[in-house]
Amino acid sequence: MAAYANGVDIEHSNYIQGIPEMMRYRGWWLGVSLALCVGNAGAVSFGTFDPRAMAMGGTGVSDAAPGTASYYNPALLATARKSDDFSLEFPVVGITLADPDNLRDSLNNFQNNDNTQKFSDAINAFQSNPSQANADTAASAGQALLSDLQALSDKAAQFDANTGLAIAVPSTRLGVAVIVNARALGGMLLDVTPSDVAAIQTALTKIQNLDPTVTDPTQNLTSAVLGTGAILEEVGVSLARNFDVTGTKVAFGITPKVVRADTFDYKLDVNTASVSLGQGRKSQTSFNLDLGTAVQLGAGLKAGMVIKNVIPKDYTTALNNVIKSKPQARAGVTYQNKWTTLAMDIDLTKNDPTGLDAPTQFIALGAEFDALGWAQLRAGYRYNMKNSNTSAASLGVGVSPFGVHIDLAAVAGNNLLGVGLQAGYRF
Repeated sequence: MAAYANGVDIEHSNYIQGIPEMMRYRGWWLGVSLALCVGNAGAVSFGTFDPRAMAMGGTGVSDAAPGTASYYNPALLATARKSDDFSLEFPVVGITLADPDNLRDSLNNFQNNDNTQKFSDAINAFQSNPSQANADTAASAGQALLSDLQALSDKAAQFDANTGLAIAVPSTRLGVAVIVNARALGGMLLDVTPSDVAAIQTALTKIQNLDPTVTDPTQNLTSAVLGTGAILEEVGVSLARNFDVTGTKVAFGITPKVVRADTFDYKLDVNTASVSLGQGRKSQTSFNLDLGTAVQLGAGLKAGMVIKNVIPKDYTTALNNVIKSKPQARAGVTYQNKWTTLAMDIDLTKNDPTGLDAPTQFIALGAEFDALGWAQLRAGYRYNMKNSNTSAASLGVGVSPFGVHIDLAAVAGNNLLGVGLQAGYRF
């Protein structure tokens, strides 16, 4: 069985279970800790790190603003306008939760029904007095438990969130940026084992035959909430320069970065599914690179391409499972005039998720309408070529008076919701 994180392949020597502390409330997240940034989202892929990109469907490889260029394509630091001298972006926050299989409701219903305990109590009563009345009560409780377990089987949910800070000084000669970002992502899967189903069915047969030697199967249930998760903290410096290549302006950028990965490895009791942040945690630090290029094609057109996490990395979890960090490639094209920006990004690599859900490979479309640099209206759509259930539409607004700007965004899809907020200063 395999799971993935941010282009990260988690190989299982046994079941991987990882989920941060904020995933509480009897197996579900009651809230999100911005200090640890646990949260994108549907199936986790390339990542959407700021509300402008979130509102524009996740685009950014060829049209990200200078202050957030390092998140998507460091080469864009060298393609900014001459008026863009300095950017400070803080806070940059985004949270996405996806539950396409209604895992939350299914798990809450299972735990609220408490049919595991009801079946156990009914079996104890039947063992003490194997009457037909007690057999009927036990059979009813057993059937209810069996139905509840089968309703849980193979349901999955995901979370993705980030918070960050960026300081950028764009320039065609040498654009520079410093970024600090923390991203937390993962997923849950409800794993109902065949052995549990068989044990309950065996007990029901004995109860039907009024056999008092029936064994209580609830004492050894192996069905569980499986989870995988990681907090990825990055500190990097981006450098970019523009070159004239046979009359065409081509920018190249690089982001060397230090990455700390906190992995989580859990298997949770399906009846309680309550964990603490310290369980199964292991921290590891490594070095990596992002490489990007951007080409100004003229007539308002610009193209870009980036490879993130160029150096493959292996991280060993607390349960001796291996997380393999794999390179991710994405390309984009943008058309821009005085009033309008139209953008499209496409994943060139399939991105397997952090959690136990389906892989993603997105085509993202976005539009921005600018009112004299003071206000922006944005819209977008992303389509997952590997699983259309994780496709989503998005909207957002921005206001930019006197160099200060605030951006808001929301994204929604099939049982998927996300919000983003950013404040910044540009001179």
